[in-house]
Amino acid sequence: MQSEMLAPLLRPRSIVVVGASPRRRMARTVLSNLRTFGFRGPVWALHPSGEAVEGFPCFRTVEDLPETPDCAVIALSPENTLQAFRALAERGVRAAVLLGSGFAEAGPSGLAIQQEITAIARDRGIAVCGPNCLGLVTPDARATLTGYHLPGDLATGPAAAVVQSGSVFWSLAHNTRSLRFRYLVSSGNEAVLTAADYFAAALSDPHVRLLVGFLEVVRDGERFLDVIQAAHARSVPIVLLKVGRSELARATVLVHTGAIAGSDAIFRDIMRQYGVILVETLDELYDTAEFLLAGRWPRSFRVGVVTDSGGEKALIADWGERIGLEFPPLSPKTAERLRTVLAPYVKLENPLDAWGSGNFDEVYPATLAAFAEDPNIETIVLGTDMVRETEEAHLYAEAMLALRERTAKPLAVVTNQATGLDCTEVQRLRAAGIPVLQGTEYGYRAIAHAARYSQWRASAPDSLAPPSSLGEIRQEIERWHQRATRSAHDQPVTLTEYEAKQILARIGLPIPSERWVTCLEEALAAADEIGFPVVLKAQGPNLLHKSDLGAVRLGISDRQALIEAWQGMVETLAATPSLEVTGYLVQRQIPHGLELLLGCLRDSTFGMVVSVGLGGEFVEIWRDVVYRKAPVSPEEADRMLSELRGAALLAGHRRLAPRDRRAAAEAIARFSWFAVAAADLIEVAEVNPLIVLEEGRGAWAVDSLIVLRAPERRDG
Repeated sequence: MQSEMLAPLLRPRSIVVVGASPRRRMARTVLSNLRTFGFRGPVWALHPSGEAVEGFPCFRTVEDLPETPDCAVIALSPENTLQAFRALAERGVRAAVLLGSGFAEAGPSGLAIQQEITAIARDRGIAVCGPNCLGLVTPDARATLTGYHLPGDLATGPAAAVVQSGSVFWSLAHNTRSLRFRYLVSSGNEAVLTAADYFAAALSDPHVRLLVGFLEVVRDGERFLDVIQAAHARSVPIVLLKVGRSELARATVLVHTGAIAGSDAIFRDIMRQYGVILVETLDELYDTAEFLLAGRWPRSFRVGVVTDSGGEKALIADWGERIGLEFPPLSPKTAERLRTVLAPYVKLENPLDAWGSGNFDEVYPATLAAFAEDPNIETIVLGTDMVRETEEAHLYAEAMLALRERTAKPLAVVTNQATGLDCTEVQRLRAAGIPVLQGTEYGYRAIAHAARYSQWRASAPDSLAPPSSLGEIRQEIERWHQRATRSAHDQPVTLTEYEAKQILARIGLPIPSERWVTCLEEALAAADEIGFPVVLKAQGPNLLHKSDLGAVRLGISDRQALIEAWQGMVETLAATPSLEVTGYLVQRQIPHGLELLLGCLRDSTFGMVVSVGLGGEFVEIWRDVVYRKAPVSPEEADRMLSELRGAALLAGHRRLAPRDRRAAAEAIARFSWFAVAAADLIEVAEVNPLIVLEEGRGAWAVDSLIVLRAPERRDG
């Protein structure tokens, strides 16, 4: 739905509350909120009793309303909601908030009602929030369309939030962290409007500087990613808390790529690819949002911390190292300057416990100023607990307020606990634009998030241009798809390794020299042509894990060894006729190297996803895999390699020489374009292993498979 179509919902000119009577709490509370916060347009109640509610006139039927309202808030049972919504649609209402529960989340009957409402809304172009939601709030428009009590200090702000949890909506509305919202939406079942729609509408508002989400599911992944990119174009960060980390329904259990995929891992890595900040808890969300909204974003992880406790200094150092912050040593000039300020027994280091003899009213302003002028330090943190009813809290606040005037560097106060703070001094700091982050872990995570976001923006790739051969590759896959599925009886078809690699070779993946053979004489001739040593592999639609079935012989050094390998393999496979051997592959033996797995699969949210992980026989045990939405550039592919837990193996280990990392990244990027070309034609594909040799010797696709989609599923 276009963003401008949400105006009657987010900024209505008139409102009707359906189901409102003095005895119905939720609908009555909607009217109470509208009266309390002074909604400027006409407001009507709708109920068969006709009793006025909260001072607003009540009408018995939709036809009795004096004019067509912009927006309807409906607080009724599912059946009555449908009836009222149908009547309001006929009247011409342009938006609705459906507060009731008992819809799709409750079972088939509720789902059927929700689907009928969705059909009406889409046919009439009605913007619908919910159902099964707590509504929404647009403070500056005084549109408080929720059936729950709102705080008296409700005010507008620079953030927009969409949450799929009613209690989180209520908590955000009542927060005491000075986080204020331009738009706060409880989206519920998202029968019509999704989180992406609300975020897109918020981005059209120049006052919005931050997007916040609490999500259980992303219902329209492609649009969601488009909105993320629109946010970055406006320099608006996105902070998401994603819950519900269930395993992904497998794309297929036949191959490693399907067996190791997880919905949370895919979501996490694609969000990283698109520069979204993911947090783990609401406390981390608050700290991250507050630091970002302060407006001074660090470009590096170099932090200088001045604290007042030796024990808490160690706590800060422990957590900083754990989450990737750097505490650079003080420059000689800073150390010389501090030596004249601090007691002689104070150790000059970062983090710095500057307490000394307790003359904090002199020491801390001077120490913080010295840190701010140190070229090694970018972000300055005062790490203190701002304990309530103490002189120290006031003097610490004074020191930070003075520091803000003399430096443009990012600043923060990070307390080591989230309780016992001096609220007056904390509010003074926040009012001046100095974030007060509450808790060691989440406070420093917030700084790290902001630094990582700045670095992502600095290195974010431009849109990728497809290779000129993409159309030809697509046509080639189409031909294989038509040929293989003609007699497949509407079932997925697995190509043999040889067939799969013929396709992958078209996108430039390096493939070892190999020959398809059907008898021993052909195998011997092929080996003579390729040159020993060679590999012998049986081929067939059911030979997916060939090494487990005795269908692979490695390191065949001469003709006699090949004869023995052939005879042994034929005998082994003959014992299991269902394996359906259709031929054999004689392949050049690639030297030992680092084995990677390249995979792509169809994610139900984001479409084609490409993955890379440590490959070989134990891939399902290590599960060391990184995901991205296809396509990726070689630079993004290199970042994928960096994120592997086994990334150090690429640099060499003990007697192993460094690997050809550039060739591996190029192979990942090329494979990702195959995923794009084949998006609606395949279920899953993989290269396992991609053998990465020493620097300059390349990366070779040694084995692969492709599972084609059944014809009737291409549009599914």
